[in-house]
Amino acid sequence: MRDSDWKIIYELHQHPSITKVSGLLYKSQSAITKRIQSIEEELECRIVERTPQGVSFTREGEFVYEMAEKHIRIQNELKDGLRKLREQNKETIRIGSAYTYTKYSLYDVLNPFSEAHPEISIRIINKQSNLLYEMLMEGELDAAFIRSDYTAQVYHELVDHTAAYCVTRDPVDLLRLPDMELVAYQTNQKTMGKIADWWRERFDTELPEPSEDAGYIEFAFRSISDGNKYLLCFLPDNFVNEYHLTLTPLLMKDGKPITRDSWFIYKKEKNRRTAVDELIRYVIKNVKIKS
Repeated sequence: MRDSDWKIIYELHQHPSITKVSGLLYKSQSAITKRIQSIEEELECRIVERTPQGVSFTREGEFVYEMAEKHIRIQNELKDGLRKLREQNKETIRIGSAYTYTKYSLYDVLNPFSEAHPEISIRIINKQSNLLYEMLMEGELDAAFIRSDYTAQVYHELVDHTAAYCVTRDPVDLLRLPDMELVAYQTNQKTMGKIADWWRERFDTELPEPSEDAGYIEFAFRSISDGNKYLLCFLPDNFVNEYHLTLTPLLMKDGKPITRDSWFIYKKEKNRRTAVDELIRYVIKNVKIKS
């Protein structure tokens, strides 16, 4: 008997209708009928009887069904066991990624690498960039995609630029900001340093204390539905403005935009694993911004 024969027997017992089974197995009714007849000839017994309600299994047919059930279960266990063995043999790379890089860029960047290297498993850790840098230095990560310049003592490849914006519900004159409420969100100190530098040049004062700490930037977007609130942040070119907010670029007095670099970082190691080397070569060739 063929493997497909066991499947026919199993499905016919679950759905005692040749019409139904032909649809489930994408075979014609005549093909199903012919295979049943061939099985009965091979086993030298009657398996099913046709009735007005569909098909009915004979005593011998019930026994054949029990064998079909076992056969399919063993087949599934075999495939599942082999899959698990393949998974165990995969080498895992631990990659850190800043929250916004993960949302807007990471999977587009890594998908071609994953498709080209099915033997490599990738584990993503999302945290703030300064924490990812520390984890890399402590050996908890193999590499990381970070926002801002946490690049001391590591190799670093430039992979992205993002521009700074004032985000408000409605269009606003930036000179009004000192009279409005600043919404804060979780980000790293270097990013906030760039924002603070812009504020000092523009208003000749220190960046004001926020009226609200929204936590994740997504919550901050929701918070500024109040027309008197604003958010100062960096956004990628492919930012999806699902809340229909107003984005006003932040410019220095000389007209230059405030930008933040994004980096792929990895440690200076002599005996680096081959899988990590493959990832580094891929990023340098396909993701790194060429100068």
